[in-house]
Amino acid sequence: MRSLRGRFAVVAVVTALATAGALGAAMQGLFESHVEREKLSELDADLRLLARELVAGADAPPRLADPRFQEPLSGLYWQVRDERSGAVRRSPSLAGFELPFRPDTLHPGELHRHIVFGPGGGKMILLERRLDGPDTPFRVAIAMDRKIMEAANRAFVLDMLPALATISLGLLAAFGLQGAIALWPIRRARRALAALRAGRRDRLGGALPAELDGLAQEFDAMLDQQRQQARRARERTADLAHGLRTPLALLGARARDLRERGDAENAAAIEAIAASLEQRMTRELARAHIQAGSAAARTELAPLAARLAGAMARTPRGEALRWSSEVPAGLVLAAEPEDVTELLGCLLDNAAKWARGQVVLRASAAEGHVTLLIEDDGPGIPPQERRAALTRGGRLDPAQSGTGLGLAIAGDIAAAYGGTLGLEESSLGGLGVRVVLPA
Repeated sequence: MRSLRGRFAVVAVVTALATAGALGAAMQGLFESHVEREKLSELDADLRLLARELVAGADAPPRLADPRFQEPLSGLYWQVRDERSGAVRRSPSLAGFELPFRPDTLHPGELHRHIVFGPGGGKMILLERRLDGPDTPFRVAIAMDRKIMEAANRAFVLDMLPALATISLGLLAAFGLQGAIALWPIRRARRALAALRAGRRDRLGGALPAELDGLAQEFDAMLDQQRQQARRARERTADLAHGLRTPLALLGARARDLRERGDAENAAAIEAIAASLEQRMTRELARAHIQAGSAAARTELAPLAARLAGAMARTPRGEALRWSSEVPAGLVLAAEPEDVTELLGCLLDNAAKWARGQVVLRASAAEGHVTLLIEDDGPGIPPQERRAALTRGGRLDPAQSGTGLGLAIAGDIAAAYGGTLGLEESSLGGLGVRVVLPA
């Protein structure tokens, strides 16, 4: 069983049942001993009373207070035997049955206790004394069927069951509370990890109980190491990309030289290779600079969107377009400003390429997420071609300039922050790009 909650539940149920069972057995054993002592004390008192009546009048039939001595086979019996003549007198409850006396030596004043079989074949407790009468010694015995004590024990157990059930439920509730308290640090750690993943924290230390400080320190050390490795990887990627720019420029110059000499076929081959390398370099460089995961990452969207829209309006393509930014003031994204700038820049640049006269940037917040919608009034993209437009280097119109990586890079940035990017039909008649990011 992998679930800690399930293990706690199994242990709680087994422990509660075992405790209730052990407590019930102990209480039943104590009660049984108590009942046996009380019944033996009552039998001894009845035996003494029987002896006094015999001394007072040996010829009169003894009568004891308990009416069960008069009821046939009631479970309470007495019997007297004349040691000289062997004559036997017995209680009416024996219904003609004679109690078996053991052939042991019984001295005056001694009390003997035996287990014998009664009228119905059941076991009985028998107490006997020797009584020296005026004329002859008597052997006086009184007996009780063990079923009387067993009935009292059964009644006690039935009365005790509700109490044991209440104790078991109380133990289960206590174990449930203990389990909830014991599992609380795990839930706390889970929330801390979720906050770390969402960028609301940058370290795990301080978020866990003192008993888990060692785990938090090890996790933070591993996190620092991964961040350093990611930073070094970004630096190496940037160095590699910048290092390739000179060879790419030389390839471009060589292609132009070949084209001027009339070798258009080889020039086109070199240009294709150079374009492919540039696409790959641009994509990997953009991905290397994504910094998702920082706890302090916060970007106010309205001023950034206005600034980017203004910058696009001053480009050669953007001068002929109407730019509109409908972003509420105070709207904040849980992302690095550089990444938001790259994302919006890619999407606005793509919209500027295709728009006929208008580009609109809208934003709204709901349920912990911010939705960005960039719309243009261009030709749009048919539904069957939208998947291809999001692939690396997916250029639906080769006549348009660029690498075809804008939408793909924007999708990478959105995914890095746990968001999504989708294409849809714009309300302006062109393409709408919807991005959902954590707030």
